[in-house]
Amino acid sequence: MQARPLEGKVAIVTGGTRGIGEAIVNALSDQGASIVVNYTSSEDRAEAIVKRIEADGGKAISVQADIGNVNAAKKIVKATVEAFGKIDIVVNNAAIGIFQVLEEIQVEDFVAMFNVNVQGPILLVKESSPYLQEYGRIINISSVAARNGFHGAAVYAGTKGALESISRVWATEFGGKNITSNCVNPGPVATDAVLQQPPEYVEAFKQVTQNAAIKRFATPKEIADVVAFLAGPGSQWITGDVLNANGGLIFT
Repeated sequence: MQARPLEGKVAIVTGGTRGIGEAIVNALSDQGASIVVNYTSSEDRAEAIVKRIEADGGKAISVQADIGNVNAAKKIVKATVEAFGKIDIVVNNAAIGIFQVLEEIQVEDFVAMFNVNVQGPILLVKESSPYLQEYGRIINISSVAARNGFHGAAVYAGTKGALESISRVWATEFGGKNITSNCVNPGPVATDAVLQQPPEYVEAFKQVTQNAAIKRFATPKEIADVVAFLAGPGSQWITGDVLNANGGLIFT
């Protein structure tokens, strides 16, 4: 029988119905975790994912909440504790990426990105904290954009850089309970969020991959496998760190 190292664990995954988020849900569920699938508007997809997990013998619930809303974290945590009684793993995956050069940046887009990409994770971890078990995991999905000067990514990169810094602080604040906090920084990944960007940005992402050792887009599963490693017992001595899941991308 295949080992299931996350058996008995409870994981919250924000933005869990598409792309990297859905792949993370699948990876953690396959390893035995009970899953809280957070979504904003994709109710049908969320319910289908829950049914699939249950059909495979797992446990899952879905929770509708826009993580950019100040009340979302409380709703997610309340539903999680009512269903499962505790929290072991928090994966801050939900994000907005709007790519604009400086003269195009709109205040409403700036606010939306910081609300979802920074405020959302902060509030979710804050609300989860009383229920987060010893040897728990906080896993934040950042981006190589936080460390590279990608054209048109100023605000998005700023949110991801902030998330990296916050993640390192959480490593110290939660270390007394053996709870780790880390970031995963994907390079370009073949998700709808990337491939549906304006053509000039999709082409720019393709050009970025040519600076990597593996010259292609990652699959969502390849990123999810890194998250699953951080969620498991083999990663206990890794905290306050950033795992660059980018195929050997050269930073310039």
